[in-house]
Amino acid sequence: MREIVKKLLIVLFRLLPLREDIILESHPDFSDNTYALYEYFLKQGVNRRHRIYWALYDRERPVPALPENVEVFYQDARGFSQMWKRFHALYRARYIIDCNAFIYKRRKGQVRIHLGHGMLIKITRDYHTREKIGECDGYLVTSPFWYDIFTEKVGIKKEVLLPLGYPRNDVLVSEEAKKSRLGRYILWMPTYRQHRLHREAGLDIEYPFGMPEVMNTEQLMELEALLARWDITLYFRPHPVQELSAFSEKRLAHIQIADDAFLQQEKITLYEMLAAAEALITDYSSVYYDFLLTERPIGLTIRDREIYFEHFTCPFSDMKEFIQGSYIESFDELKEFLCQVAAGERLWTDRLSELKHRYHAVTDGSSCQQIYRYLQEKHGLT
Repeated sequence: MREIVKKLLIVLFRLLPLREDIILESHPDFSDNTYALYEYFLKQGVNRRHRIYWALYDRERPVPALPENVEVFYQDARGFSQMWKRFHALYRARYIIDCNAFIYKRRKGQVRIHLGHGMLIKITRDYHTREKIGECDGYLVTSPFWYDIFTEKVGIKKEVLLPLGYPRNDVLVSEEAKKSRLGRYILWMPTYRQHRLHREAGLDIEYPFGMPEVMNTEQLMELEALLARWDITLYFRPHPVQELSAFSEKRLAHIQIADDAFLQQEKITLYEMLAAAEALITDYSSVYYDFLLTERPIGLTIRDREIYFEHFTCPFSDMKEFIQGSYIESFDELKEFLCQVAAGERLWTDRLSELKHRYHAVTDGSSCQQIYRYLQEKHGLT
């Protein structure tokens, strides 16, 4: 019966004209590039001229107070009223703006812009494909450097690639955002090695705390003591699916988990936090490219790169030629990097500046403005 109702609703909404509505998508809900662009839309009064829908996944997360003309629908619609609202949005909205999952066009005349959620250090075989991505009118990249990689490695047509930069990155060059409310800190954002639900499919090397090169409790406590001496905090932002059961048992003053609950408690977004960090530690995460905009030190824990790229595809024949910074391939090198940052040393400054301009065409915090202007001039958004 449910399938019959779905088919009838689709037929009905296909007969009705498109509206000038906008669908937004991100994962987690209300986050990432889409949320940054959404905030810019609100400042420009776009919601007064267009109804905006957020396509949501998480039923457990409370929906925040929404401004006028902004509504939500759930991707897993339950019951007739939710199904009606979902199909009403999907089949009648002219504009679709997604950044994590893919919301495909349903009708001729719809305009779809995929914002993405990271330039490529790794290519996921069942995600970064033309078939999975589907038809879109624009696909964001951060500079023309990426054209060949996305056309040859992913299969996206060059004419839809838009080198307008990422909305979430605008805050990274904001003078206001650089003023930290959290004191001095370094942010560590690794990708995952062991999926908490599928540990058996993870990398052979296991890091008990999800922190590469920190192999036991003694080393973790040594890091805590080192950071205490420098009076600087290491905020650890684990990948959402990383197995972290060992770390959850620890309560440390200078090594703290900066998960979504922490961000909500501090009333700060991840990229606002990134903007004020004195340095970043990462590995195969696209946040590497984003943080280049700050021209601050970057530590790279990539000792396990050969094993890692047995599971994923690297877009570069030589990763170290394209991904540069302070390489951290031992616990001692991790300690050295932390001490250098705490002492205020500017590491790899000239090279990181060069790489910033290679990977980013927009460095002045105007990506939201440029995307909005593109939508106005090319696709009639008001």
